[in-house]
Amino acid sequence: MPGEQGNATSAGAGNPFRAQPEHAEIVRQAIESIQQLVHDQPDVAAVLRSTTSTDGARKVLLDHGIEISTDALWRHRGSLFKGGQPTWRG
Repeated sequence: MPGEQGNATSAGAGNPFRAQPEHAEIVRQAIESIQQLVHDQPDVAAVLRSTTSTDGARKVLLDHGIEISTDALWRHRGSLFKGGQPTWRG
């Protein structure tokens, strides 16, 4: 069908993903803020560990003034605590 073919080619094959340096810097700053927060406030670390979803963790961090996308948080969940263990199961 013509519509199906159009959908297959509209995935952006001619437009490869390009990371934006300003986004990487914002995420890096957020990750550093999270690491400092969990170091300074063990109770926040405990709440993050008990969180069952990435969005739940994002909301906990937002309550502490740290804005980060759910996707970025998921990608970096192993770098937030010492030892590289994932922060939450979700």
